[in-house]
Amino acid sequence: SEAIPAVISLVAGMLGGAIGVGVAYPLDTLKTKTQSSAGGSTSSSNPFTLARTIYREEGVPGFYGGVSSTMAGQAIIKGVLFLQYNAARNALARANILGTFALILAAASSGAVGSLVITPVERVKCVMQAMPAGSFKGPIACIREILRRDGTSGLFFRGLGATLLRELPACTFYFVTFDLTKALLLGSGALPRTSALLISGAFAGAMSWIPVYPVDVVKTQIQIELDEGSEEASGFLGHARRLWQAGGFWAFWDGLGPKLARAILNHAVTFFVFDFVCRAWMRLLL
Repeated sequence: SEAIPAVISLVAGMLGGAIGVGVAYPLDTLKTKTQSSAGGSTSSSNPFTLARTIYREEGVPGFYGGVSSTMAGQAIIKGVLFLQYNAARNALARANILGTFALILAAASSGAVGSLVITPVERVKCVMQAMPAGSFKGPIACIREILRRDGTSGLFFRGLGATLLRELPACTFYFVTFDLTKALLLGSGALPRTSALLISGAFAGAMSWIPVYPVDVVKTQIQIELDEGSEEASGFLGHARRLWQAGGFWAFWDGLGPKLARAILNHAVTFFVFDFVCRAWMRLLL
């Protein structure tokens, strides 16, 4: 495929990330609220029951806690991910490293680089979503509270190890699945481009979450904590052990239904917008 200029990868990824997450945000809130009580007596595995509870107790705002910061954060995250992925692909192509192996290397590199941005953004998102609506006046107030109670390292690095453990394989599945599926669907000529992009994006979104979902559950448990030093006291394995003791195997899959629904919708939109912006740019050059 044609090399995409770095600035276009960045802008297209930012727009795709912001729009995609905004469209699917209520489903992500259901996922986070389910995970925040994973294994506990108040946890509901039924997303419809949980949605009714949120609406009854918090109203519509309960589904959108932290949406503005998340859209802004996802704009940065997806911009960085798409920028790194395409830059790595271009570099590998110049080194004559091609094919699926090149896609895997480029995708894994995007997960490694992106984790440094994803960790603080998702820290704020997880805290705001897990708390009742109105707990913070906005993302800035949430950031201040995290800094006050957990320090700078708590904002930028709490959950970094879990994020890396999730993002390296997730981004690999994400980009490789999309590119291979898109090539297959477009190559067959059976579907128009828009349908092929939406299907490929939806499939990529689902495939990027299923293998790493238990890691995401543990990461959420780590990141919703606000007390300084609490992560060091237990760490990833400590949180995983408590989840297992409280809810067994299924505690690691709480919220998977809304997460998959959200991922399918979010990433179908994200890749569609990314492709639209890139193609619009290419048309301007012709």
